[in-house]
Amino acid sequence: MAGLFSRRALVWLCLLAVGLSSLVVATQAEGPPRTNQDRVRALSEDVACPTCDGQSVAESNAVIALEIRRDIQRRVDAGDSDAQVTEALISAYGESIDLRPSSGGLVGLVWTVPVVLMVFGFAALFAVFRRWRSIELEGASDSDVALVEELRRGRAT
Repeated sequence: MAGLFSRRALVWLCLLAVGLSSLVVATQAEGPPRTNQDRVRALSEDVACPTCDGQSVAESNAVIALEIRRDIQRRVDAGDSDAQVTEALISAYGESIDLRPSSGGLVGLVWTVPVVLMVFGFAALFAVFRRWRSIELEGASDSDVALVEELRRGRAT
């Protein structure tokens, strides 16, 4: 039984490692864009169009979106970093222009609490299933056996 438990524990640990690894890989960025045009496109996707509802500057064809894309292009060609470009746009148009969620405060809780609850939920299910498995089934009582025998005899006659 001890060998079986350790094998099961190893399987659960492997599943946990694969799950956590996939979460880490899924959250990692693809890396920095290689060309200035790639950087402009990536930055444009992270900036909201001030006049469009729910569109990024990269998706919008509004006049202000075209101006912002040209401004991003000028700044990238001038050698500004992505952070400098984003900071300049936020100072010009306000905090609402940034489409990237911040990782701190309430937004951080919104992203982490569901994951923590899911982990606790799986742990609780594991504990419940393990407890159910450990419960030994009782045999039939003497009165149950006598009742079954009585019913069998009644059918046979």
